[in-house]
Amino acid sequence: MSVEVKRNKGLVIRSAIPIENKTWENWNGQIHIFPNAIFEPSTLEDLIDIVKLAKINNKTIRCAAQGHTTSSLSVTKNYLVVVTNLNKVTVQHNPKYGWTATAEAGTSLSDFDNVLRNYDPPLTIDSATVYNTFRVSGVIATGSHGAKSIMPDQLCSMKIVTSSGEVCEFSEEINESEFNAAKLNLGLLGIIYSLTFRVQPMYNLRLTDKFIPNNEWLNPKNIQNLLESSDAIGINYFPFNGFNQSDPNSLDPNRDQIWIKYWVRTDEPVSFTQQQLEQSRKSQRQGAIQQYELRRSLIQNSEATPNISAKLWNDLTSKGNTSFVYQAPDAIHYVVSEEGVKFNVMEVAFKVSPDFSNVITEYFFIMELLYDFARKGKFPINMPVEFRFIKSSEALLSITFNKDPEELYCFVNVMTVPGTPNWEEFTQLIAQRLFDKYKAKPHWAKDWEFIPNVRSYLSEVLSDQIKQFEKVRAKYDPDKMFFDSNSLQDIFSKSLDSQN
Repeated sequence: MSVEVKRNKGLVIRSAIPIENKTWENWNGQIHIFPNAIFEPSTLEDLIDIVKLAKINNKTIRCAAQGHTTSSLSVTKNYLVVVTNLNKVTVQHNPKYGWTATAEAGTSLSDFDNVLRNYDPPLTIDSATVYNTFRVSGVIATGSHGAKSIMPDQLCSMKIVTSSGEVCEFSEEINESEFNAAKLNLGLLGIIYSLTFRVQPMYNLRLTDKFIPNNEWLNPKNIQNLLESSDAIGINYFPFNGFNQSDPNSLDPNRDQIWIKYWVRTDEPVSFTQQQLEQSRKSQRQGAIQQYELRRSLIQNSEATPNISAKLWNDLTSKGNTSFVYQAPDAIHYVVSEEGVKFNVMEVAFKVSPDFSNVITEYFFIMELLYDFARKGKFPINMPVEFRFIKSSEALLSITFNKDPEELYCFVNVMTVPGTPNWEEFTQLIAQRLFDKYKAKPHWAKDWEFIPNVRSYLSEVLSDQIKQFEKVRAKYDPDKMFFDSNSLQDIFSKSLDSQN
């Protein structure tokens, strides 16, 4: 079997054979596309030959990994390259960094963790996404993050197959400014082949969950103190958690509690054996499915949202505050992945004020906005709103880009089951407020393209970063082989036109 190419070229590239199925959809089913061809490469030679084939046939290329990105970054009518078969991992001792680990583009974080955990000595990455099913190139290309940093900031180097068919290495040692463009590139420089991360000896983390009335704990000083004494923190607002249907004033936000999560390094032994942990994860998966089905029922019965949400909250908090010790990767990936549990998610990051007061302001704004909707018979979310605190990054296209390494950003993550009525209306109001007040920016990998005028807005607030990035992009992809994204084209063109 061979690939049909332009016959006058007389060339067949046997390692660039597309799969027979020409349909692809992302994880939550929001994106369903029919590209000209879909490739599933398993070697570096495959990547190089796919680029050669695209050049011969005058095709553009976009890439996908696990498909958890809910924006249109992987959408194409031409060639889609799905990198999940590129999954080898090697570990190296590095004279500068101590230990490094190189993962091919399609390696899942779970497989990456397992290689590091079973190495001698055991190793770990310092920060990662809460799910361990994501693939390394997806989290890097979109600037995904954990509870304290974006993953691109843990990179030492990376290799990308550019539009010339060459394998180019990017690192601080070679060219720092180009590396800052490459390590969060939205797939605009080529196909990522491999990524080399700084890793460190395995350590343990104590993960604590506390449930406290808002008015008892939620103030700027408490957040600041907890951040200073922890490895990382997150705060969550669980919708309608104080709902009491037997009370005449059942929708009273003053009864609501805050859910605080924080991680602290410790020399204490882990709280569970591996067998106990696996059994716990099995129970968590079953619970996640049951909760998801309850939340799905609210699509047709949204007025039951406060009651169902309060029931789920009571189940969550029935054992009171908890605090257990895990190996770092088990504490970092605290959400057990269940691919059948799908959701819409909009995430926006804004700069934290020096006194942390704006975090409190926006927490209460979102809670009060939710109750305003409820009083009008609208129930736009049925999953927790998450607030995470991430340090700034020098990655050019990062939404936390800042040359001051001490600047702190708050990520607000608003989720719900797909199909929930009024979700877009609710999240648009949140996003627009944060845009107007703080020049906040949406997470590239999440839902953001439905926000009114968002492309024009991003072209303006990212203008300087885009102009710097474009110099690197044009060098490695002058013919725009990888620039096949309508949203990115629109954002870039508006920024670049403004300099003429």
